[in-house]
Amino acid sequence: MKTKTTQKLLLLWMFVCGVQIISIATAFGQSGSLQAALTVKGKIIDEKGVELPGASVTIKGTSKGTSSDASGNYSIVVSTGQTLIFSFTGYVSKEITVGNNTEINIQLKADSKALDEVVVVGYGTKKKVTVTGSVATVKGSEIKQSPSANLSNSLAGRAPGVIASNRSGEPGNDFSNILIRGKGTLNDNSPLVVIDGVANRGSFERLNPDDIESISILKDASAAIYGAQAANGVILITTKKGKSGKPVVTYTGSYGTTQPTRLPNPVNAGQYATYINEVNDRYGKPHQYTDADIEKYYNGSDPVNYPNTNWYDAVIKENSPQARHALSVSGGGEKTDFFLSGEYLKQEGIYRESSTDYNQYNLRTNINTQVLPILNVALNLSGRIEDRNFSNYTSNNIFAEVLSAYPTLPAYYPNGLPGPGLAGGKNPVLMASGATGYNYTTDYNLLSDLSFDLKLPFVTEGLYVAGLAAYDFRFRNEKIFKDNWDAYRYNSTTNDYENVRSSEGPINLRSDYRNYQMKTYNFKVGYNRVFGQHDVSAFVAYEQSDSYNEGVFAYRTGYLSNKIDQIFIGGDKDKDNGGNAAQTARQNIFGRLSYNYKQKYLIDFVLRHDGSYIFPKDKRWGTFPGVSAAWRVSEEPFFKDNVRFISHLKLKASWAELGNDKVLPYQNIQQYYLDGGYYFGATSELVQGLSAGVTPNPNITWEVAKTSNFGFESSFFNGLLTVNADYFISNRNNILVARNASVPTSTGLDGKLPAENIGSVSNRGIELEVSHQRSVNENFSYSIGANYTYTKNEVNFMDEAANVPEWQKRQGFPIDSWLVYKNDGIYRTQAEIDNSVHLPGTRPGDLRYIDVNGDKQITANDRIRIYEGATPRGIYGINLGVNYKGIGLNMLWQGQTDAKQLILPQQGNAITPPTWLYDDRWTPENPNGSYPASFDRNDPINNRYSDFWLRNAAFIRLKTVELSYTLPKSLTQKLHLQNVRAFVNGFNLLTFSDIKDYDPELNNVTGSYYPQTRIISAGANISF
Repeated sequence: MKTKTTQKLLLLWMFVCGVQIISIATAFGQSGSLQAALTVKGKIIDEKGVELPGASVTIKGTSKGTSSDASGNYSIVVSTGQTLIFSFTGYVSKEITVGNNTEINIQLKADSKALDEVVVVGYGTKKKVTVTGSVATVKGSEIKQSPSANLSNSLAGRAPGVIASNRSGEPGNDFSNILIRGKGTLNDNSPLVVIDGVANRGSFERLNPDDIESISILKDASAAIYGAQAANGVILITTKKGKSGKPVVTYTGSYGTTQPTRLPNPVNAGQYATYINEVNDRYGKPHQYTDADIEKYYNGSDPVNYPNTNWYDAVIKENSPQARHALSVSGGGEKTDFFLSGEYLKQEGIYRESSTDYNQYNLRTNINTQVLPILNVALNLSGRIEDRNFSNYTSNNIFAEVLSAYPTLPAYYPNGLPGPGLAGGKNPVLMASGATGYNYTTDYNLLSDLSFDLKLPFVTEGLYVAGLAAYDFRFRNEKIFKDNWDAYRYNSTTNDYENVRSSEGPINLRSDYRNYQMKTYNFKVGYNRVFGQHDVSAFVAYEQSDSYNEGVFAYRTGYLSNKIDQIFIGGDKDKDNGGNAAQTARQNIFGRLSYNYKQKYLIDFVLRHDGSYIFPKDKRWGTFPGVSAAWRVSEEPFFKDNVRFISHLKLKASWAELGNDKVLPYQNIQQYYLDGGYYFGATSELVQGLSAGVTPNPNITWEVAKTSNFGFESSFFNGLLTVNADYFISNRNNILVARNASVPTSTGLDGKLPAENIGSVSNRGIELEVSHQRSVNENFSYSIGANYTYTKNEVNFMDEAANVPEWQKRQGFPIDSWLVYKNDGIYRTQAEIDNSVHLPGTRPGDLRYIDVNGDKQITANDRIRIYEGATPRGIYGINLGVNYKGIGLNMLWQGQTDAKQLILPQQGNAITPPTWLYDDRWTPENPNGSYPASFDRNDPINNRYSDFWLRNAAFIRLKTVELSYTLPKSLTQKLHLQNVRAFVNGFNLLTFSDIKDYDPELNNVTGSYYPQTRIISAGANISF
């Protein structure tokens, strides 16, 4: 696929504009007025008399200005009567009108808003300076810079410790897999998601980005307040609330296009025919194609008998539209505030001939009211409809056929008839177009919660009670309709086009209905009070939740027409129906005690007693403690007086026991399944029976992670530079795994053994975050930041077979380490084969494997473990921001290191080789080729998982870029508007990686999946 020239020019234009903005703005920021009447000098200090280096001094209404030096001194040429603006990050700006005085000394006061910045933590909020744990925050304004329709994709690179790997770009399924500080268990590693204070409300991916106030990520003991579900970290989503003042109406609209980031480049028909002939040579089979055939494939003289199809071009269009419209109203009076919003999103799939699309509708109402001076009540309501219109074949099915289909098969014949596909008429173009049927899925989501906060000053100052009741409902309606379709093969003997689908079965339909309901109740008693310089806050809470979900399905076949897609229209001969249901329940008691002295010495204690339906009654409850402490060294007199360039330094440490109950439920109960039945009696009547499932284990219990964190937060030169770092270690024990590996299959217990709490995994790493921001003058400001995370997990114990060689054991290696044969290049000659240990049937051009165990043969015992897996150990993000007179440029670069992906293009259903494999393969004429001789998916030598096929999956990509322009206030006021902003932005625009034909975040070894996509979008934001 080639990118349109216009899009390339657009990217170039954005880059050039950005460079020009920085250059021009910097020049303006450093220029002075040569026509001024006098030179004004002075010193800029803070409230404590400390010099402020790098403070901005600008002449109001101009772009002229200067900065203070390392001692806080400044000098500027200015005219009498002009106004100087003195500003510094984290301080309140001050304006002074120049008279005849040539010396003006300035004292700036700290901005209380900066000091009082609030961070959302579990079941509450805290001032950022008093947070003792490791909590990362992503602002809603940052999320909105990305045109990605899925919120999970917008987290990549934004916060240290968050690994967001995008594995697909399919509309409606284009989410990222999120890990917090890597993997720590052999089971589910996904974090807990909490939306507006309620856990387990489903994913946050489909929320309206304009509704997001902030996203907090709890990574250490700060997550302990969520107890049994906290071991993998916690993501807290906080939606916007209303603000006092006149109602503000905001509209945001955008339109863009999407396209795959990277696609394989398959060989053409002539190359394919040559390749297949070479494969047949190796098997001693006759050639499938003559030289004359190959020539006709190349010259295209007979497209009916000798077509040449690039199936990626045939199936995928160059650009697919995406549109989004959002409207919100926010405001409030003295006692009530509100936030109302709505959103419509439409994404089309990348298939060339298809109605595949995703439509999303979001509505939200958040209302807060002060019923009494001591009583506040809040109501949050949100609804969402998700419509997915897909083919009855999944995207993986379709792309598997794209990889499998020969280029010697036509997508369409010259007369317009569709080609036959590889087998059974599975022409990928038809499969993607919906001609074979459809899958229509509609999800309805309702989230509602009502909460109150009642202060009790008449009992004692600082005492309060609070409560919450939430009801969530989800309903899914899914129809999978398999239609008949036509696909043809040309018969050169009869000169006819024969329908290869003529003998296919009847039309069939499956309808699924599922509903899910969850109720959550929370009641909290708390106390917040300041005694002189002692600040105490505490609460104790009780929470319970229960859910119920059920589903039914019906299946019928024998439809005479595809015009009415209803179950009752189907025939009675082949039909089926069924269903299932499940209930869950949780109860917990928890609390937190926080104390600080002078906001200098801080400590938090957390305790949670959790009960879960997953475990047996006598093991159902677990207790999870946590403690964290911090010391603001920068508040000590000895530090303030002697280390003036460090304006903030906080040392912190934490420890906690966290739980993970993300395992299969009811493992302690003997489960039975309906089987095929047995024949009984003289008439051999079939009677349905029950079969026992896995042997139960009545002793299963919690998986527990003991987590420690040590770090610091620092700020230099009064906020110009911030540096934060953390070191963490987590030891996970009692992981539920079965002993299937160590118990011989001859016992008959294979697959029947229960899981036991025997697994153990350790995970450790570091996080580093650095940022710098500065306002050069009132017209120009910039910021730059970077974050880096390195994690390293190891399996300490899991069940393994007794005869597994030491070098193959998973113990001591990461959870997702590769197990592969070790290669030593390619055999170039028969003599090399004869003089080495090799697999039977090895020929020149085959891969050469190393006899690791020295037993003079190549067997499975010669495989080795590779430390790097598909999950990166290193991740990073780099963000850049520039603003000049309303023009803004924001970039986010995201990348990963220490990861390997296995790329084996002839695995699975893949048959057609990519060009990189074909162009540099071994042949007698090219004995030094970089890749093996021609082979197919059945090849017993070259088609093995080996380190030859492992690729460095490190990459850096331009994850998000946005260029915007905000109209001046003087103009918007004349238009009776509050704000007008136009923007163009992009997602996944550039990727630099050693992996060329596939996105480095590929989903499997062959590329048979819906590819990741890039997005270019333009739009506007208007408030009035």
